[in-house]
Amino acid sequence: MSISANKAIAAKYVEMWDSGNTDIADEILADDFVDHSYPEQPPGPTSIKKRVTAYHQGFHNTHHSANFMLGEDNMVALYFTRRGKHKGMYAGFPPTGKEVVLTGADFMRIEHGKIAELWSAQDGLTWAQQIGLKAPN
Repeated sequence: MSISANKAIAAKYVEMWDSGNTDIADEILADDFVDHSYPEQPPGPTSIKKRVTAYHQGFHNTHHSANFMLGEDNMVALYFTRRGKHKGMYAGFPPTGKEVVLTGADFMRIEHGKIAELWSAQDGLTWAQQIGLKAPN
């Protein structure tokens, strides 16, 4: 596939997080998709669907954007911003009503028109501090 086609697949991934539409996962993730950021998860789209659903239950008025995207061969890298208001339970944390912003980078390997592998790095510490969690001493 072309680099532009691979970037379009990565854009659909961002759309999935933005909209909460987990049906998109079946369109863009390989059946044996591996998310290296969650090595304990079994292969396939199910675990990421659960994370997208949980995120949208915990955060309202969400907006996800790809700030920039780079492609080479079958790899796409994107730097993203995720925004939302913490209005529901998320990862065991009660709602705070606070606006939060998360930035990160995703690296995707695309094969046969689907994302086969994902590596993600996010600023989780800043995110946690925004909802009032304290860093350990």
